[in-house]
Amino acid sequence: MKKSFLGILVISVLFFALAFGGAAVAKKNFSVILVTDVGGLGDKSFNDAGWLGVQMAVKKLGIKGKFIQSMQQTDYITNLSMAAQSADAVVALGFLMADATKKVAPLFPNRKFILIDFPAKDIPNLATYLFKAGQSAYLAGIVASAVTKTKKLGVLQGMAIPPVVAYTAGFRCGVKTWNKLTGDHVSVIVKTAGEFNDPAKGKELTMAMIGQGADIVFNVAGNTGTGIFEAVKAMNKKAGITPEDAKAGKRPKYFAIGVDMNQDWVVPGEVLTSALKVIPNVVFKAIKDAYEGKLQGGVHVVGYTDGASGITDMKYTKQFVPQKALAMLKKAEALMKKNAKELDFPPFVKNDAEFAKNWQVPASMK
Repeated sequence: MKKSFLGILVISVLFFALAFGGAAVAKKNFSVILVTDVGGLGDKSFNDAGWLGVQMAVKKLGIKGKFIQSMQQTDYITNLSMAAQSADAVVALGFLMADATKKVAPLFPNRKFILIDFPAKDIPNLATYLFKAGQSAYLAGIVASAVTKTKKLGVLQGMAIPPVVAYTAGFRCGVKTWNKLTGDHVSVIVKTAGEFNDPAKGKELTMAMIGQGADIVFNVAGNTGTGIFEAVKAMNKKAGITPEDAKAGKRPKYFAIGVDMNQDWVVPGEVLTSALKVIPNVVFKAIKDAYEGKLQGGVHVVGYTDGASGITDMKYTKQFVPQKALAMLKKAEALMKKNAKELDFPPFVKNDAEFAKNWQVPASMK
């Protein structure tokens, strides 16, 4: 009896050690792999923002994190599958990866998938996140309208996909608000590159918009948009304003507006502000939920009240923004904080010009 009891005790101890000790080891070895969009790391915006969220998780949770770079859209399914074979959680960046993610996620039901910028439903292990990017762009549109000297603004889109067009729509509405409340006549020029990874084309299209009179150009183009900074820097230098002059506080003739991440530092003093899509915090929170077993599948929409949208503090350029515009920003931010419907911009827009035409300036902004 004594021997049997000891045997049972040993088996029980081993069982609990394997059950609970194994779970602890699994959690300790939790890993996440981010699959980039075609813009890749180094775009200083969308992909870099996602990777920063993974790095935050590695640092704060003590997990393992890697990335796989997508060179073309045909890489998506292969890269996502490779990631799912070795990681507990897979982060897929971008609208263009939606179809591939929806195909791969059901094949790996024990893995958690996190998809940014697409509303996929009915896949239990897939959590998707959408941003009210129009809120950030709206604020940037007010600032740009107040600062422009030529009364013409440019927007460079990487591709005319709904989450990008949502930025352009919000920007147009910010311009519309400034015009309505001041009697000004600021207009917007929009050009689309057709891709997110061609800085040379971004510079070329920016120069074309400057040739049409635009003195401020909004980057909604990922790595293609890095060409905007090069164009603005070159044109300011041509006008006798060096990067050193701009950083020291001299007003440039031309400005860029950054996107997704804080890009004000890219060319200090020549980037008016940045329209933020706070992807790092959202990716970190999603990974943390997956790590803790709390990640819920379905669609999650985030915006200003979640700290997921807004603009930078304009560290290098705030002195160029009129007080009237700063007062408008305060009113707009107060409305967003209260979840006012008038400034609750949708995360997806198909036609920016039509959206802005039908959109009404909130009475409380007046």
